[in-house]
Amino acid sequence: MKFLNLSNLFKGRPTSEPIRQDIVGLDISHSYIRAISLRKKGDNWTLHKLTTKILDEEDRAEDKYNDAVISALKTIKLEQKYENDNAAISLPVSSAIVQVIQIPFLDEKELNEATENGSLWESSINLPGDQSEYSIFWQTISKDPEKNTMSLLFVGSKIVEVEKNCELIRKAGFDPLIVDVRCFALRNILRTYTEDQSAKDQVFIEISGSENYAVCMHNNLPFIYDIYVSDADAQGILEGGEALTDEILDRVSAQIRTAVTSFIKQSDIPGIATLQLSSSLLHGEVIFDGLKKNIVEYKIDFIDPFQFIKIPPQLKTRLDNEKNKASLSVAIGLATRQLDVFGFYKFVTAVSNINLLPDREERIGKEKKKTTNSSLVNKLIAVSSALLIFSTSAYAYMSFTYPSFADLELLQLEVSDLRNTQNKINTQHEKLTKWTKNSGEINAKILDFSYAASFPNGTFVDEIKHERGDVSNIRVMSRDPSLAADIRSFLEKKFIEVELASIKEPDKNNLSEVELKFKIK
Repeated sequence: MKFLNLSNLFKGRPTSEPIRQDIVGLDISHSYIRAISLRKKGDNWTLHKLTTKILDEEDRAEDKYNDAVISALKTIKLEQKYENDNAAISLPVSSAIVQVIQIPFLDEKELNEATENGSLWESSINLPGDQSEYSIFWQTISKDPEKNTMSLLFVGSKIVEVEKNCELIRKAGFDPLIVDVRCFALRNILRTYTEDQSAKDQVFIEISGSENYAVCMHNNLPFIYDIYVSDADAQGILEGGEALTDEILDRVSAQIRTAVTSFIKQSDIPGIATLQLSSSLLHGEVIFDGLKKNIVEYKIDFIDPFQFIKIPPQLKTRLDNEKNKASLSVAIGLATRQLDVFGFYKFVTAVSNINLLPDREERIGKEKKKTTNSSLVNKLIAVSSALLIFSTSAYAYMSFTYPSFADLELLQLEVSDLRNTQNKINTQHEKLTKWTKNSGEINAKILDFSYAASFPNGTFVDEIKHERGDVSNIRVMSRDPSLAADIRSFLEKKFIEVELASIKEPDKNNLSEVELKFKIK
């Protein structure tokens, strides 16, 4: 009789890719609610679930709107039976303050102190009202030690505005983990693009009456422009039909032209190839046709947000019935936020991981603990199942077999083996208890990449491979190979047996690849 070997059951699974958290992208606009969930394998995204709901005209009134949204969300949740309640939502651009600010160069300690005590924002941002009223997200997006300057992305919104939107979601049974700003949520469809496409200068424009803006990307820097639309014109855009006149589209075209011109001047690029248009309205094609006719100096495309997303056969007909696929762009951008729960994009690119949830740090900690505990429970279940199968098999063997004298002697030997096996399993349980106590601390070290933020200027992390109990690797790209010694010094503060594995010649971008090996303490 052979027994299950549990020696490898509780070993961590090394991975170079962060943990993903299933999340539903919920786009709530003036007249529509759209819910999308995606699945990702490697670099490929697949549409998992899709729902759209239209709010009746009478439900769009201010006194009925919230109840109508909650009711629609509850229906979506009931129909789709999502695997969990995690949701990513976005705030209107008008509810957020978004600025890229330039400040004198500060080291990490000085920068953190200035942001934590609020002195940095007091001196660089003119916030209406008291700073304590705001939920603030910030991140360094560029540094220039030679010029003694650095650029920060600042995004802020009043806490009451954030909570108002979150409360709608909670009342419908969803749990908001990500609170983005609509313009950045639209930009996040770039995550589904191929690498060569996402690296290009991009201009995304949304014209939806209540939301009208341009978000432009150059070298990962965001340029946000308000597309001014009067209240009367906004109402005409929302209603469509005869209310959407050529004069309105002509005025909107002029505003778009001004925004694009400003972007070209500010970013100092020679020009822009294509403007990508999105609209949350069903008659978005009418808006697109009107703008395309008026703006002849630029190519305008109506966004196809599913261009690089795999569509399963069972959802193809459902998607083909959508009159305006571009209206799903924001929901898709929100649905890509699977990695942000654990802050993976913190060291990748600023505009990908905006989260204005006021208690986001506390929630991240809870989600990490939940993931660790879930893994432990699964392992315990595996042990229990193995023991149950073993006990059942032994009982069946003893109940239905009539042994001879020789068989009885053999059974006595097997009983002795069983006891030895039981002792081994008891020992493994004791190890499991010890592992349970220490695993959270070890997992925290594996998930914590904060040390990479202290690497010398002019370097960035290209790849990290953690191996529990074995040699881990980190690959850093640098314009100055001599910085390898500094990087090694940083790593030796946190890890052991740090070694410089290799330094490769500079590539076409004049970047040298530095690879180091180390072990987790």
